[in-house]
Amino acid sequence: MAQLSMKDAREFMNALNSFAILDANGRYTYVSENWCRMTNCTEENALGRRVEDIVPDTLAHQVYETGQPVFGHPVVLNDVTMFTNYIPRFSADKKVVGCFLYTIVHGAREAMQLEKQLQALSEKVEYYQKRLSREHGAKYSLENIIGESPEILHLKNQIRQAAASSSTVLIEGETGTGKELIAHSIHTLSPRATSDFVRVNCSTIPEDLMESEFFGYTSGAFTGALKDGKKGRFLVANHGSIFLDEVNLLPVTMQPKFLRVLQEHEVTPVGSADSVPIDIRVIAATNKSLLDLVEKGAFRMDLYFRLNVIRIQAPALRTHKQDIPLLVENMIEKLNREMGTFVQGIEPEALNFLMKYDWPGNIRELQNYVEVAMNNATSPILTQADFVHSESFKTLVSRYSSAPKTTYNLRLLRMEFEKNIIQEVLQTTHGNKQQAAKMMGISRTVLYEKLKEHGLI
Repeated sequence: MAQLSMKDAREFMNALNSFAILDANGRYTYVSENWCRMTNCTEENALGRRVEDIVPDTLAHQVYETGQPVFGHPVVLNDVTMFTNYIPRFSADKKVVGCFLYTIVHGAREAMQLEKQLQALSEKVEYYQKRLSREHGAKYSLENIIGESPEILHLKNQIRQAAASSSTVLIEGETGTGKELIAHSIHTLSPRATSDFVRVNCSTIPEDLMESEFFGYTSGAFTGALKDGKKGRFLVANHGSIFLDEVNLLPVTMQPKFLRVLQEHEVTPVGSADSVPIDIRVIAATNKSLLDLVEKGAFRMDLYFRLNVIRIQAPALRTHKQDIPLLVENMIEKLNREMGTFVQGIEPEALNFLMKYDWPGNIRELQNYVEVAMNNATSPILTQADFVHSESFKTLVSRYSSAPKTTYNLRLLRMEFEKNIIQEVLQTTHGNKQQAAKMMGISRTVLYEKLKEHGLI
């Protein structure tokens, strides 16, 4: 990443006649030699004293109250007018923990010049922070969560509250509900936004490689290890956030090691006897109830409690169908950019058709069918015919909305419907599971889970 040049820093420092640093209580912790000459106060007498005791006209209190800098404030001391700039110092959780004081005595013109230099440097720092966030941070923010329903508004409030905390977050929700989007948004709104956001899907790492992937390893730790060793995912995420997707698939053998990370805030690389302290925010997601897994003995209770500090439920699309028009509009705009198409909208009859379906694959499934329709479209406006080009989708919608019910238990109805969908899609793809997973808007790993769950393999 590019850095501010030494020339920038040198010009900035040369512009200062004096500077000082205050702590969280407004007491001096550092004063420069020029500051001592200008104030006629020795370093020994200044350190530890409150700023008001030496400079009665100070505006430092205003900076502590508002968190905003003050530039070019005139202060008269020993019959000399000095122009002071107050810059707040922030902690990781964005609290004011001190103040920098920069003072010049040459006059208002120099004060204005210094203000411009400070503003330019501030803009450079902000630019590089944003650039770093784009390169290593989260890709999405709260604005990417589309919807105006009570469910989505409540979800956004939960995200804001979680972002203000440093505690572990557990996101639960069905496949395709946007759990990763929620995790990105929490990181983006948090004080760690400019640090790394590391995303790991626990289902994609083989169990025998999991320890070295998460904890890293030292040189010569095992056959085939890199000469200089390797940083694990936890260390890569140091000072940032790590997102553990499908944490419900974390092997039982690894769960005690993850528990230790959460409890002790340290990791021990493979092949090392020494632990390395880390500072990370853990955000985990699951499409299965961890509490159910705890009751079955498949997930440690103590790890569950460590993860379940802040719990967020990603709402299923069937619970906020009123957001479908906004979602479809957003999807069309996004897919137009990606595919180079020029679809302008969707007709009301087609929207009503989509509203009849309960979307067991949730938003991911909806996006899949919108993309299929856009590829089928022969006019700028999507029609119902574009969505039913595949007869299987038309059959599924009509069957679900009109079939007689032998039970009104929602869970059993969903299970039965989901099984029928999987069977019909697999029949359509002639047993090609990768293609079937793509059609249903789920990963192949999730498809295999559902095949087992429904006794289809």
